[in-house]
Amino acid sequence: MTKTIGAFEKSSHIFLTILILTGLYLTSLYHYLLFHSLAELFSIVVAFCLFLIAWNSKKYIENNYLIFIAIAYLFIGSLDLLHTLSYKGMGIFIDYNDYATKLWIAARYIESITLLVGFIFLAGFKRVNLYWLIWAYALIFTLTVASIFYWKLFPDCFIEGQGLTSFKKISEYVISLILLLDIGLLFKNQGKFAKDVFKFLIWSVVFTILSELAFTFYISNYGFSNLVGHYFKIFSFYLVYKAIIQTGLRQPYDLIFRELLIKEKSLEKAKKAADSANLAKSRFLANMSHELRTPLNGILGYAQILKSDPDALTTQQHGLDVIEQSGSHLLTLIDDVLDLAKVESGKIELYQSDFSLTSLIRGVSEIIRIRAELEGITFCLKKSANLPAGVHGDEKRLRQILLNLLGNAIKFTAKGSVTFRIQDRGLQSADLKDPKSEISKIRFAVEDTGIGISPEDLKSIFDPFQQAGDPDYKAKGTGLGLAISRNLAELMGSRLYVESQIGSGSTFRFDLTLPVVQYKSEIQETRQIIGIKGKPPTILTVDDNRENRMVLLDMLRPLGFNVLEAVNGRDGLDKAMDSQPDVIITDLVMPEMDGFELIRNIRQAPELQKIIIFTVSASAFAEDKTRSITMGSDAFLAKPVQADRLFEELEHHLNLTWLEREPVEAPDLSDRPIILPPPETIAELYELSMDGEIGELTERVSALAQSDARLEPFIHKMNRLIKIYQLGKISEWLAPHIKKRKKEI
Repeated sequence: MTKTIGAFEKSSHIFLTILILTGLYLTSLYHYLLFHSLAELFSIVVAFCLFLIAWNSKKYIENNYLIFIAIAYLFIGSLDLLHTLSYKGMGIFIDYNDYATKLWIAARYIESITLLVGFIFLAGFKRVNLYWLIWAYALIFTLTVASIFYWKLFPDCFIEGQGLTSFKKISEYVISLILLLDIGLLFKNQGKFAKDVFKFLIWSVVFTILSELAFTFYISNYGFSNLVGHYFKIFSFYLVYKAIIQTGLRQPYDLIFRELLIKEKSLEKAKKAADSANLAKSRFLANMSHELRTPLNGILGYAQILKSDPDALTTQQHGLDVIEQSGSHLLTLIDDVLDLAKVESGKIELYQSDFSLTSLIRGVSEIIRIRAELEGITFCLKKSANLPAGVHGDEKRLRQILLNLLGNAIKFTAKGSVTFRIQDRGLQSADLKDPKSEISKIRFAVEDTGIGISPEDLKSIFDPFQQAGDPDYKAKGTGLGLAISRNLAELMGSRLYVESQIGSGSTFRFDLTLPVVQYKSEIQETRQIIGIKGKPPTILTVDDNRENRMVLLDMLRPLGFNVLEAVNGRDGLDKAMDSQPDVIITDLVMPEMDGFELIRNIRQAPELQKIIIFTVSASAFAEDKTRSITMGSDAFLAKPVQADRLFEELEHHLNLTWLEREPVEAPDLSDRPIILPPPETIAELYELSMDGEIGELTERVSALAQSDARLEPFIHKMNRLIKIYQLGKISEWLAPHIKKRKKEI
C-alpha cells in the first residue's frame, strides 16, 4: 500500500513538472518577454526561499556550506531580479546599455565563485558568523550594481545586431570551468553531505554548466538557445532548493525526533540513576537506622529494666534517667534524619493510634518548661477544662509539631514569656448512624513575646532552610522545623497559621480535628507491672543479635513469662513446631531465614495458626511495617522496644491481667519556695559545676537530699539541670548566692 502511494506521488510530481514546463514554452510562443519574466521570477523566488528556509533552519543545519550558498543566493536572486527588470522590452531603464546581460554574467560569476569559496574557506569551520557573511555579500552586491549602473565600468557583454561579445563568451567558459572544479570538490567532500543532498547539488551544478554553455550560442535575446538556457537555469535553482529543503526542513524533523529520542533515553537513564540513588539512599538510611537502633535497643531496654527495680539507689535511678534521656535524644535525632529524607521525597506518613491527649500535653509542657527556665523565660500552659482525655491520631507527629513551635518560641524570645494554649472548639458527632461517636476540634496555639517576624520574612517563613530575624538566632537551628511542621499539619488535614509583629512577638496556631476515644486513666499510664496473674504464657524470641534477645528475656522473665530463644528464622520455625509458644517475637533482618519468611511459614502451617506474632524491627520505614502486617504479623514494634508498648500488646492479644505496684506520686514542688543550703555548700557545688565534675556533683546533691527535707525544691531543680548536663546554668544560678569571703592578707 505504501509503495503504491509513493509511486502515485512520484508520477504526480513528474506530470506536474511537465505541465509547468509546457506552459512556460507556450508563453514563449505567445510573447517571449512573458516567458523570460516567468522563468526568471521562478528562479528569483526559489533563491529568496532558499535564504528564508536556511536562515530559519540554521540551528538545525550543521553543514556550513549549505548555509553559505543560501545567503549567497539571496543576493544572486536580487541581481537576477534587476536582470529581469532591465531586460529589453520591459521599458524600465530607458538608457538601454546592455544592463540585463551584464547583470546576468555578474550573477553567474558570484554563483560559481560562491560554490568554490564555500569549500575553500568554510570546510574546516564548525560555526560561521552569518551576519558577517550577509554584510560581505551586501558589499559585493552594491559594488557590482554600482559598476554597471553608476560607474559603467562593467565590460560590454552583448551588442545589438552582432550578438555576444568575446568577454561574455570567455566568461561563460570560465564560469563553466569553475563549476567543473566545484563538481570535483563536491565529490571529494561528499562524505559531508547526506546522500540525497549530494545528488541534488551535483545535478544543480551540471545544469548550471549546461545553462552557461547554452548562453554562449545565441545571437538574438529571443532565440532558442536563450530559451533552453533559461530552462537549464530553472532546473539548477530547483535542485539547489531541493538540497536546502532536504537539509533545512526534512532533516530537521528527523534531527528533532532523533534529539527527542536521545533526550528521552537520557531522561530515562537519568531517572534510573535518580531512582538508583534514591534506592541507595533509602537502603543507606534503613541500614543506618538498623545499625543505630540495634545498640539503642540494648541501652534503652536495660535502662527501663533497671529503673523498674525498686531496690535501685537514688543515684542509680538518676544515672538511669540520664542514660534513658540521652538514648531517647539520640533516637529522636535518628528519626529527625529519616523525617528530613522523607520530606525531601514527599513520603512522610501518619501512624494513627489511640493516645492520651492529656499525657502528651503534660509531657511536651514539662520539656519546654525546663528549657524556658534555663533561658529565664516564663512558660504558661493554658488549656480548656473540657479537653478529651483520649483521642485517635498520630501522637508522634503531633508532639513533633508542638515541640518545633514551642522550641522556636523559646529560641526567639530573649525575655518575657511563652504561652501554650490548647482550646477545645467543640464536640460533634463523627458518624450520623452512631451518635455516641464524637470528634473534637482542638486549637493549638503558641504565643511568645519575642523578636517577631517582618512582613517580608513571613512570606518565606515556612520554606525549608529559611529563618527570620537576627543572625544570632538563625545560628541556633537549621531552618527545617517550620517546614516540616507545616507539611505534617497539612498531612493531618490542618493548616499552620502565623501572626507576628516586629518587637512584639509571634503566634503560631493550627486546628486539628481528632476522633474522641476512651483511654486509660493517668494512674494506669504510670503503673509499674511486677507480674502476671494466672498461668504464665510462653514467648519465643527470634533474633540473630544476642543482645536484643537478652533485652526481651530480661524484660519478660522477671514478670513470670516462659521465654525461649532462637537465633534465626529457621531455628525459630523449628522451635515453634516443638514448643507451640503463645507468642513469637521476631526480628525481620536475619540470616538463613528472615522474619518475613518465618511469618509466611508459620501462617501456612495448620498447627501454628493460633500463634500470635509480633514483629520487632530496627527499620523505621513504613513499608516494613505494612509488609509484615500484610503477611500475618499481629503487631509491629520498632526498636528500641518500649516496655510499656510491649506490655500493652501482650495484654491485648493474650487477655492478661497484670500484678502491679502501687504508683508513688511525685510531690508537686512548683509552688514551694526554694530554700538554699549554707553558703559554703553553695560554693562547693559551684566549684564542682565550674570544673565539670558531674559525677561528684551528682553524689554531693544526693547526699544533700538526705540531710534536710526543706531542701527538696532546691534538690529537684539541681537534679533537673544535672540531668540535661546544664552545668553552665548551674554555675550562673549559684554564682550570686556564694558568700563573699574576706580578702586574705
